[in-house]
Amino acid sequence: MPETCGICGETVPFDATVHAMFHTHSETGVIDVYVCQDCYDERLGPMFERADTQEQSP
Repeated sequence: MPETCGICGETVPFDATVHAMFHTHSETGVIDVYVCQDCYDERLGPMFERADTQEQSP
C-alpha cells in the first residue's frame, strides 16, 4: 500500500516511509504523517542527531 510523503508529496511504498508525529502545542494539535526515507534522511533525521549531541554535552 503506498503512502504520500508529508514533506515532498511523493507517493512511495509503505515500507519506504518513516512515521512522524509532532505535538505542536497549538490549535493545530498533533501532526501525524508518513515521510519518505529521503526526506527523513535529509530534513528530519539531522534534527534528532543534533538533539542527541546537545543532551550529551555538559
